[in-house]
Amino acid sequence: MFKGEKTVLGIALTLLAVLTYWTIFTSARLPGGEMSDTVSQGYPFFSYTESRLSQGELPLWNPYIFCGIPFYESFSSPVFYPLRGLPMILFGSEVAIRFLFPVHLVLAGLFAWLFLKSIGISRWGSLVGAIAYASGAWANTLFYAGHGSKIICWAWLPLLLWAVVMWSKKSDTRYIAYGAIAIGMQGLSSHPQMILYSAGCALVLTLFLIKKPAAGSISSSLAGLTGILLLGGALAAVQLYPGYLFSAHTSRGEDLSLQAASSYSLAPEETLTMFLPGMFGLRHGFTDSMVNGIPVYFGRLGLRLSSEFMGVAFFVLGLLGLIFGKNRKIRWALLTLTVTGAIVSWGGYTPVFSLLYKVIPIFRKLRAPHMAAFVTTSSLALASGMGFDFLFAGEPHAARLKKVMITLAGASGLFLVLMLAADPLSRAMQASWWTDNGIADTSRFGSVIARRIALLSKDFLRAFTITGLLAGLIFVVRKGKGSAWLFAAAVLAVSSVELIPFNRNFQVYLTSTTIESMFPDAPHLREITGEGRVFPGGNQLVPLGIRSVYGYHAAKTATTDRLMALVRTSSPWVLRQTAMTAYSSAEGSIGWEQLRPALAEGLPGYPANPMPRAFIPRSVVQGSADRGFEAIENGIDPQIRSFIQDTPVEYDGVVGTTEILVDLPEHVTVRTETSGACYLVLADSWYPNWEVTVDGNAGTIYQANGWMRGVQVPAGEHTVDFSYSSRNVVHGSIISLAALLLILLSILFSTIKRKKVNA
Repeated sequence: MFKGEKTVLGIALTLLAVLTYWTIFTSARLPGGEMSDTVSQGYPFFSYTESRLSQGELPLWNPYIFCGIPFYESFSSPVFYPLRGLPMILFGSEVAIRFLFPVHLVLAGLFAWLFLKSIGISRWGSLVGAIAYASGAWANTLFYAGHGSKIICWAWLPLLLWAVVMWSKKSDTRYIAYGAIAIGMQGLSSHPQMILYSAGCALVLTLFLIKKPAAGSISSSLAGLTGILLLGGALAAVQLYPGYLFSAHTSRGEDLSLQAASSYSLAPEETLTMFLPGMFGLRHGFTDSMVNGIPVYFGRLGLRLSSEFMGVAFFVLGLLGLIFGKNRKIRWALLTLTVTGAIVSWGGYTPVFSLLYKVIPIFRKLRAPHMAAFVTTSSLALASGMGFDFLFAGEPHAARLKKVMITLAGASGLFLVLMLAADPLSRAMQASWWTDNGIADTSRFGSVIARRIALLSKDFLRAFTITGLLAGLIFVVRKGKGSAWLFAAAVLAVSSVELIPFNRNFQVYLTSTTIESMFPDAPHLREITGEGRVFPGGNQLVPLGIRSVYGYHAAKTATTDRLMALVRTSSPWVLRQTAMTAYSSAEGSIGWEQLRPALAEGLPGYPANPMPRAFIPRSVVQGSADRGFEAIENGIDPQIRSFIQDTPVEYDGVVGTTEILVDLPEHVTVRTETSGACYLVLADSWYPNWEVTVDGNAGTIYQANGWMRGVQVPAGEHTVDFSYSSRNVVHGSIISLAALLLILLSILFSTIKRKKVNA
């Protein structure tokens, strides 16, 4: 009936994608909620990227937030990932963002199927495992917050594992090439932490696939994995190399504290949400997950934006696969990954993470261990294919099947009892949450308590029903009736009812259908801002080309981080020294003339004019970056005295004028006219990739006043050109192109060799 195995897989994955992301295919609405990263960061950054690409330029620098920050290097513009960059160029940002999730759901299922077939799973077991992987909530509920780079990495993981398995079997270099493609695509998607976890998964699988005699197998296996990782990293060098150099100048350039590294850990008890998703209130961080201003979520994770729920049916099949799967090496590898992923995700809640932090340097650079939970859910999803074969597609083992059936029937009965007791159980679990929040009398919060109880009751009802159904299916198997495809259809039907509506609950949409409609023009604000900046401003002004003091971005240089820490003190002196010329709030916008009286109140000597972005300091003294920040904090006017790090000379009593002639993201030209040799200071963020020429002659940019750019200029009239160097991207591109050529040649030579052998 179903002879075309690949056809069935393709149809099943396409239906799954369409049903899961129905709104995307039936409307033009844009995904994202009012607090999602898609709205607050994704859309402004995509808009900026698209506008720059349309001009034939790669956006290397973003001058519109944080007084300017590196853009491409900070993984803000992953345009070289083909399934993000090409749709953006061809169809626009809206299409690229809207279809990212359904496309990668299909890819994930295809790659999972490849992996399962390579380890000997039956046609129906492979289909079940592929759907289990593709439909899992961990990736699909990331839609809620707009974390597209994570689902990209997750989708390519099984292709990496497939390449490891095939290399172990055949030692054919094309599998190194295929594995490198998987790692390369993860690297181009811009989520280094997910890449590192994926590489760890590949290492674990490699070690379990070692054959006898071990000595030769170890060297061959590790050589293959090393080749995959190095070639894959080289393929993504166009993104990873500039990003690596950028990281040295961020707060991650130095080791995080143990407390920071373990932040956003998953409380161990919340691992139960893999099959009881609403046990702790489901999700947290958005207004739609609150009742009367109280979050429905009451767990211990600082910010829960997704779910580890994988469906009760797939969870049970996954456990059975880990216990009874035929392929012993794969079974132990997936079991190790399942346990390891859980332990790492628990982070600071166990002493293990402290040990990892001390022993493995990379753990001192990462935070949010909760992210490692995808290793657990992914491993269980893949193991579900083995579990299906054990129950429905292999040689029946009567005694084992009977034990499993009795266990599932008992579990079903237990969940029924728990469902009846959901009210007192939920209240007991909530008690400490109310205490921690200082609320002794909870009688006023009946609606939120009822919502939490309802979620737990639904969880227990689901678990009761599905474990009972699985027990019934095993009963049918023991009677010698039914066939594998019927059991697969039953499992997939049950899991679809579990997961599709659940995943769609995490889909938040806007009424807007274009990015332009989200950011209407603001000519008044642009006019009063002039060449200066808006305080606080933010990412929403990026598509309008209006500069902001503030913004939203997780990846900032340490210098910018420190400046923003000072800005948060709201000192009038600090604000002025960001070249702020306008203030904007929900109530409206005002210029410097209206703002100054409020800033200057009680501050004798407060300047009458805003600080310009380009100026000639009256005096220049040598001072470290720390001294420069101290001066800003103490209200020393940089126009009167500027502190220049490592300056070879100091100046005093110089007067001069400046005029910005060209003001582009990666190119700023300033004309100066001065009474003597001096410094030009540009109040834009310092970063080492900026270069400068004075009248066409190469100069040196010094770090001024902690965060600005300073350049020595002679007396008289001169033209100073600041330009942002693309050398890091160029060098990365060369490495990527070389790696791509090597990959293609490897696949080509392998294909030619196989044809000769088969001829």
